[in-house]
Amino acid sequence: MSLRRLAKLLELDPSAVSLMLRGKRTITSQEANKISGLLTIPVTEVLRQAGVLVNENMRQMVLKATINKQGQLSAIESKNPRRLAAPDNVPFNGSAAQVRAPKSIFDGWVLFAGAADSRIDALVNRLCFIELAASATVVGTLLRGYEEKKHNIVPLMVDATIGFESVVVKAAAPVLWILPV
Repeated sequence: MSLRRLAKLLELDPSAVSLMLRGKRTITSQEANKISGLLTIPVTEVLRQAGVLVNENMRQMVLKATINKQGQLSAIESKNPRRLAAPDNVPFNGSAAQVRAPKSIFDGWVLFAGAADSRIDALVNRLCFIELAASATVVGTLLRGYEEKKHNIVPLMVDATIGFESVVVKAAAPVLWILPV
């Protein structure tokens, strides 16, 4: 593909694309993703050609769930799961979920959480993926409840119409990273 054709598809001036691919102009993540798709090459190769230092040792993590506008997690059932570069301190038994709420400021963001832990009180006042005894999993800040062995939850999503008061929590996984997309 010619440079002019690529520039036209990117809706950029050919000189801007030339500078970008030589590392003389900053490339945006959207531009790198689009070039990657157009040329059917890994985005890391596009970034490397644009002069961005790429860490080849980053490990990949499967995107396991989505988060809806109420802050509830739903498992992703896919034969070809999406893989994401995981931050270094997210453990191998951690998880990743993406917010899919088009009218939310968090839409598209990816949350990386550590391993689920049944020692709930150690995670009070932290943003977590929270597994409720009622078999739902939500994202929110875990608070002490008004009764023994019960907790309150402040949902992550502003769109959530309800909070959770005096609920039994089975396990929680602390959110370690939030990556805006």
